[in-house]
Amino acid sequence: MRDFNKRIPVGTPVRYYPVADRSEFIETKTRSDAWALGDGSVVVKIEGRAGGVHIDHVFRLPVNATSGQADRRSS
Repeated sequence: MRDFNKRIPVGTPVRYYPVADRSEFIETKTRSDAWALGDGSVVVKIEGRAGGVHIDHVFRLPVNATSGQADRRSS
């Protein structure tokens, strides 16, 4: 969680994949730091969605996002 917050601070452009292992995504921005739920899941708020989304579905956009691929190493 701390590592995620360091690499993807509030306001960072990201791609959110609503369904894991699917190619559909939404380009958005984070609007909170990540936090742990009672069951240990770590979530973050993003623009355009209510509540928190699991950080495994959120990937930082590369600085040059013309490649068409999100940097999945940055989740």
